[in-house]
Amino acid sequence: MKVKSVYTVIFLLNLVGSAVAQKDHLSSKAGEVSFGLGIGLPYGALGGRLGVNVIDNLNLFGGVGYQLAGVGYNFGILKDFETNSATQFYLQGMFGSNAAIVVEGLDEYDQIYTGVTFGLGVKINSQRTEGNFWDIGLLVPIRTDEFKADEETVKNDPRISEFNEAFPVLLTVGFNFNLK
Repeated sequence: MKVKSVYTVIFLLNLVGSAVAQKDHLSSKAGEVSFGLGIGLPYGALGGRLGVNVIDNLNLFGGVGYQLAGVGYNFGILKDFETNSATQFYLQGMFGSNAAIVVEGLDEYDQIYTGVTFGLGVKINSQRTEGNFWDIGLLVPIRTDEFKADEETVKNDPRISEFNEAFPVLLTVGFNFNLK
């Protein structure tokens, strides 16, 4: 009977300790630094992202990676919201590469376009390693008139039989490691 009581006390202490720790996620604390690998505009399309929490729940980040027509980049700000669970909702805004046109065999069309992008998503904080987190979000790029005109030109070029138009909403997924 005593062994059950000891296990129960350990379980309750662990539960209370993790509940307290979850309110103050290291991934959201001022001064924390993270490096992530992922897909999506915050990661330069397919690449890495470095973020620094300038104050609690406010992260400045920059990402660089491979985009279809070359090197993609973005820098921006992410605001996450306190919660008692391991999952945190966030809003973000960024500037950088948010569209690309690539036409096989017609290199004159290959180009990366820059603009503003807004997004929302969730950070799923690690239960094993405090400060690590998954980042899953939806992004809405604001595409430039130059991109829209070039996309229209490509669609109307008789040499091109297949062309995929840009998606109006994009997905981002990455895993971020606490560096501090």
